[in-house]
Amino acid sequence: MKTCIISGRYSKTKVESSINHKIYADKFGYAYINCNWPTKEKNPYLNKIHFILNYIDLYDYIIWIDDDAFFFDFEVDIMEYSPKGDNILSACKSPSYKPLKTFLSSGQFILKSCHLSKEFLNEILLQKFSTIESWWYNDLGFYTKGDQDIMVYLFHTDERFKNKITLYDYKKFNSRYENLFDKDLHKPLILHFTGRPEIKMNNYKSVQKLLILTPSLVPSRLLSLYNIFVETKKVSFFNKVIRCLLP
Repeated sequence: MKTCIISGRYSKTKVESSINHKIYADKFGYAYINCNWPTKEKNPYLNKIHFILNYIDLYDYIIWIDDDAFFFDFEVDIMEYSPKGDNILSACKSPSYKPLKTFLSSGQFILKSCHLSKEFLNEILLQKFSTIESWWYNDLGFYTKGDQDIMVYLFHTDERFKNKITLYDYKKFNSRYENLFDKDLHKPLILHFTGRPEIKMNNYKSVQKLLILTPSLVPSRLLSLYNIFVETKKVSFFNKVIRCLLP
């Protein structure tokens, strides 16, 4: 069974999630592809659909994970939550303790590589957001104006895709910063930083500081196996050389 973890964004991400994703992929024997190239889509949320379509024929399963989401428990294989039966996709609900909820999170999901899945992805790209927004109703949660809403729409309205999703509790692989420190405490499999950019970055830096982790959030016992290039050391050395050359 060939499985690939795919992530990335355009423009390039500001966090070190690619190191995290690659080391997790190595741990469980999965391929890893990081995408940072543009598409013709006006809505950047749809870039991920093109990224996945570009590689879906090469693998039996695709694991998508957003660039602002990190694997946190390197002892648990996310494929334990792969789609069941004839379902094509598995995803998590949004955190139950938050007042603002969504029907599902498309920040990370597992997709079975099959003809129906390709139909699903291509159908996402054909939809108009005006149609989705006019159909949307409150019971489905917050409307995000992204790929997530189109997925919800198709799983509810298109007979080809109805009942083809395996939906898990958020704790399985959609945990948040608060779950580490003060709300609904548990060890995340995936730690997803969400919210406004400044909030995401503050929480990301806080986890590093409070848990004494590098920006990749990879445990030191695994990180030490890799020859990680640290830009700050290079800059520091370069500055020392320049100072020596100055009169």
